[in-house]
Amino acid sequence: MSVLQENLTARDRSHRIAPRHFVLSARLLPILMLAQFFTAGLSLFQNAAFWEWHAAIGALVAIPILALFISTLLVRSVRALRWWAGCLALLYVLQIVYIVAGQSTGSGLLQAMHPFNGALLLATALVIIAKIERSHQA
Repeated sequence: MSVLQENLTARDRSHRIAPRHFVLSARLLPILMLAQFFTAGLSLFQNAAFWEWHAAIGALVAIPILALFISTLLVRSVRALRWWAGCLALLYVLQIVYIVAGQSTGSGLLQAMHPFNGALLLATALVIIAKIERSHQA
């Protein structure tokens, strides 16, 4: 079997392991989350107007998270990642709860949980990518 045929076979197999939309969503998520951290930093240290960007990107993050979670419910080949995608969805909901509840009650503790939870979201997204990559290499 030639190298080209082996690469095509591996690529065909990888599509059966995780659909393209699942892989793209998983890879997009850390990029969006890093943009979240960056815009928060810009808001604090440069211009408070960047909070609007931070909020907009935060809303956009919901799309790949929902895509990942719904895919694990509907696509057999990625069901093994259901627990991780569920954690991701739960952490995203907590992210919103921490900031909204913290602002409405004036609780600095709840607001301080928001960036910590963001780091957990990023770590969970990276675990999902690592698991996808490992399954595609197998």
